[in-house]
Amino acid sequence: MAAVAAALLLTPLGERPLRALLPVGDVAAIDFATLRLSTKANQYLVCPPDLCAGEAHGASPLFPYSVEQLRTRWDAVIAAQPRVVTLAEHDHQIDYVQRTALFRFPDIITVRFIPLTPARSTLALYSRSVYGSGDFGVNRARLVQWLAALN
Repeated sequence: MAAVAAALLLTPLGERPLRALLPVGDVAAIDFATLRLSTKANQYLVCPPDLCAGEAHGASPLFPYSVEQLRTRWDAVIAAQPRVVTLAEHDHQIDYVQRTALFRFPDIITVRFIPLTPARSTLALYSRSVYGSGDFGVNRARLVQWLAALN
């Protein structure tokens, strides 16, 4: 029995059953202009002050490059992350899922690229857990790390 549990948790063999037990479900498109955070602690929002209707946890940085350059840099950051899969892409917005290493719990991350001028841009980021109400600060840590990697 212990060998079966170890196979499910510690090997790629366990990837499929755990993902099946913890589905992402339907992911509704996020409209940052009307987004209101829930009272759960398992979410983190970074947003430009004039975009999000709800109160963000942090302000988005301004980047000294075009929105296309920001997207290219972002793609490199995402490519370096473990267990990240693109769910949907539309307009200047992308939804991803990243699963935890051990139990494969899914977190949804949405990014919106925002052009400011031809040579400046910013983004809005929203990371949230699909299951539970706490996340041990994982969603915040993820966005802080990804933003730091952009610089």
